[in-house]
Amino acid sequence: MHDAQDTRPTSSNPYMSDWLSSMQTTAHDSALLPPHHGDCLGCGPANQHGHHLRARRHGDGVVAAHVFDGRHVGAPGIAHGGAVATVLDDLFGFALYVVGELAVTRKLEVEYLAPVLLQTEYTLHAEMLSRNGRKLRLRARVEDQNGQVVATADALFIVVGPAHFTSRAPVIQARR
Repeated sequence: MHDAQDTRPTSSNPYMSDWLSSMQTTAHDSALLPPHHGDCLGCGPANQHGHHLRARRHGDGVVAAHVFDGRHVGAPGIAHGGAVATVLDDLFGFALYVVGELAVTRKLEVEYLAPVLLQTEYTLHAEMLSRNGRKLRLRARVEDQNGQVVATADALFIVVGPAHFTSRAPVIQARR
């Protein structure tokens, strides 16, 4: 088990150091939050296959606008459920900025209430519901332009220390 209280970035790997530093941000309400890292599938600006999600702090949670495009197609005209789940998981990652913890997804449950259409702007909201030790329970929703909730997600995240990521850094760097 890693020490959940150890939040010191490592200087031995600049890539990991930058990422860990971004996770320690304390942005003001409505401030645009930084991407988790440049290659992140959900929010990384350098990931050509990614969603390029941008989130803002909003009260005790986060909010984002997102349009699913042709790269995310499931059935014709409809976003693939996995693409929706990816964006929700990444949105929870932004909520961790507000919570102020490094944590990883343990469980993600998505309920699809209506088709998530391509080329349609959706508003996404996420917030933490509760904390029990290292366990963080979060909830998110996806709303269409009329305010109809088309998907919801509940997640369990586990707080970890930087060593959870930095101990794997040589393997990650070798794969790049």
